[in-house]
Amino acid sequence: METMENKIALISGGLGDIGQAIAIHLGKLGAKIALSDLQEEAAVQSQLEALRTAGCRELLYTRADVSVEAEVTDWLNRVEEHWGTPQVVVPNAGIVVAGSLSDMPSSELRRQMDVNFWGSYHMAVQAAQRIKNKELPGRIVFIGSWAAERPNARISSYCISKAAIRMLCKSLALELAAHHILVNEVAPGIVEGGLSKKNQQKDPALRQTHLDSIPMHTLVSVEEVADHVGMLSSFTGMNITGTTLLVDGGLSLTSKMTP
Repeated sequence: METMENKIALISGGLGDIGQAIAIHLGKLGAKIALSDLQEEAAVQSQLEALRTAGCRELLYTRADVSVEAEVTDWLNRVEEHWGTPQVVVPNAGIVVAGSLSDMPSSELRRQMDVNFWGSYHMAVQAAQRIKNKELPGRIVFIGSWAAERPNARISSYCISKAAIRMLCKSLALELAAHHILVNEVAPGIVEGGLSKKNQQKDPALRQTHLDSIPMHTLVSVEEVADHVGMLSSFTGMNITGTTLLVDGGLSLTSKMTP
């Protein structure tokens, strides 16, 4: 297995279930892990210590709202001053705003886009500029979603935001290929973690509904998402760029989740 010694990995939404799994996976490969999330550092010390124990031997946490361009700049400045230029970039922070577009205030759609699209954009573009300036190879792995494949009236704004990320991924992949910066997307289906897991815990019948909607009848573990991020972050013999890796058990092939 390839090690990531001397590599710095930048992960937003790092204290969520998927973010933590990615941090642990890349940390175990030897990467230095630079996390951001919305909580103040003093309030999450126990969580950060647990990450260090689980495999993130070198961990730097920064409170940052990635939807704000200046906060992303400050975060990157801090990481560069502390360690150097991150070469692995994982824009993972995201929110889900439920509801149909016809009933949703435009401010809610804007909030969805601010976090999911603009947060990913600020992080990827700013990091890519720094990687290019240092003439380093790089890897950007967006966390997308099966929801970019087909509309779903329950989460319309989320679908739109993830579809925008997909085209951002392809556009950056084309622009950055000559600079040896590969850009890809991991698009999970229904994950056994985060908001999906919380909703299933509130409504036990929902888990079975989800399973019945998936051709393979399995949920996606956060560890599986992290494993695929690790593969696309590899610096050994990779020519994959502009690609979406769907990890959804076939969910995007069916209309069962689409009202």
